Amino acid sequence: MAIKIAIENGSIEKLEELRCYAEKIGLELKIIEDDGTRAITKPRENSKRSFIKAISYRFYQSFIISPLIIWVLTGNPVLGLKFGVLEVLVKIPAYYLFERIWARIGYGYKK
Repeated sequence: MAIKIAIENGSIEKLEELRCYAEKIGLELKIIEDDGTRAITKPRENSKRSFIKAISYRFYQSFIISPLIIWVLTGNPVLGLKFGVLEVLVKIPAYYLFERIWARIGYGYKK
């Protein structure tokens, strides 16, 4: 999803001025042209990206970090892997939900 600011028959100079101002306050905007209309867009993280992040992070945690911790604590590597499988089943949906909630919160973005 992108936030789109369009100015029909607007001057490119005004859009460039807006883009420069946005850069100064920490926003990454780019000027695009669509059917003769110039616009500035700001990319937003979509749900597919959040899902892929959740999957990759959970596999890293569940099949590397947690099994190593459990192996060190118990001396049983099989128990660590079993715990990792259980973590994947519970924590992927939990992290995805958490990530989507934060995607809707504007806190921490520069204004």
